[in-house]
Order: sequence, then C-alpha cells, then structure tokens
Amino acid sequence: MPANEGIKTLTDSSNMEQLDFFLCTMSNYSFKDDQATMEAPIFSLATREDLKIWRWSSVDGRKSVEVIPSLYGRATIRDKDILIYATSQLLAGINSGFPTSRTVKFVAYDYLMATHRGVRGEDYQAMRDGLDRLKGTSLKTNICTSGFKSTSSFGLIDNYRIIERSSTDARMVAVEMTLSQWLYNAIEAKEVLTIPSEYFLLRKPLERRLYEIARKHVGRQGMWKVSLATLASKCGSTTARLRKFREAINYASKADNLPEYRITILGPNEILFSGR
Repeated sequence: MPANEGIKTLTDSSNMEQLDFFLCTMSNYSFKDDQATMEAPIFSLATREDLKIWRWSSVDGRKSVEVIPSLYGRATIRDKDILIYATSQLLAGINSGFPTSRTVKFVAYDYLMATHRGVRGEDYQAMRDGLDRLKGTSLKTNICTSGFKSTSSFGLIDNYRIIERSSTDARMVAVEMTLSQWLYNAIEAKEVLTIPSEYFLLRKPLERRLYEIARKHVGRQGMWKVSLATLASKCGSTTARLRKFREAINYASKADNLPEYRITILGPNEILFSGR
C-alpha cells in the first residue's frame, strides 16, 4: 500500500489546522535513540511476557528507575522501535523548522518497512501488542531530560489510537500516539544519538541492548571498558545470573554482529567495547 494512500484523509489541508499532531512523513532523516533510555535498562529483553517490576540504580547511585509493567507485560526492546521511529521523525521535523507535537501520526506500513519488519497480518498484530505494552508500562525515575531534575512517574506513551482499513480488515492503516512529556523533552533538547538502520536487523534482544550501551558509552574515545557486573546491571540481568550472562556475552563477542562496534572479553570480569 502506498504511504500516501492509507493516510490521505489525515493530511487533508482542511483538517490540518484543527488537529494538534505531527505527521511523520519526513523522507530525509536518520534514526535517533534517546540517551536516557540508552543509559538505563528500561525495556525488557525477555522473549516471553515479562510481568516483573524492575528496579535499577547507576553505579554512583545518582540515577534510578523503576519500571512497572501492566497485565500486557513490560515493554520490550523491540517495542522500543516504535519510539525510535517517532523520535527520528520528530527530530527531522525540528531540524527542518517544522512545528512539532507530542502527538504523532504515522502510516503503519511506513513504520514496518523503515524498521525492517514484514507487512503481513502477524506483523501488524505484533505492532498492536507493542503499543499495548508501551501504553501499559510506567516509569518512576529521577533521570532528567532537558535539564528538568525531579522524580516523576509516567507512562512510556500517554495514549494511542489505531485507524483501521475497514471493519473487515484488521490491518491498521495509521497510528496516532502521544509520547510522554519526559521523552518529548529529550527530543526537543536533542538529547539523542544517531543509530544505523542495521540496528533493526539485530534479532537477539541482548545484541540490541549491547549496541545501545556501546553507542552511548564508547563515544569519541573509541573504546570503553566495563566490569561484567556493571554491564549485566545495564542489560537488566541480576548478579545471581552472572554466570549465564557471561556465557551470553561470550557468544555475542564471537558472533560479532553489532554494527559499528566489537566486544572483546579481556578477562573473567572485564569487557571492552571498541569501534570497528
């Protein structure tokens, strides 16, 4: 389905002034990930429904986050692709001088294609499930965005609405979604990092999280050393499962699938991330 066909009623000029939303139709954009969620293990790496409350604190104790799932389960790192897509479109709009809004509208087909997913019925259903998890997952954190320091509780997204093709076709044509003020503050302040489209080709949740961590911490220095225990904490693994986590990191190092970065195991308790 062409991108403009499914959403043509949303772009009618007579309606645009009455609606407070940003239409995700930017064609010249790069993918952006917000630094706050790259720092903390907010999204679940589990492949099954994750109903546990997750708490994390930084090594220095200054940053903390509590993630509370709904009955749908905690939002996963693959669900985060929806936020990355919205963030990328919004920042492209800001850089082009367009007015933006916390509420975004986008063609479901465009999102699925941009993030290297299929466009079968099951792919649309997976997106619906992801929206439910994003809507249901809430955070309590003191990690500030755009310089605002406070401890607050909020959902990853405030709400969403699906526009369907017809009463007999369950595939969604377009999605309207309102981002949390916390995330929108980060986008407006450009507290984001560029990530490659190859990120979406990573199928293992842990590899996606390892890429995020590498992208956040390697920076211009070209390399970053971290203890196994600290890395496990950043990935959302407990110290009780450290042995299993070490095996997973060893596998990721040998697979060498991360775009832009390599993982080297320096010893039983030290890991090196370096640029390619």
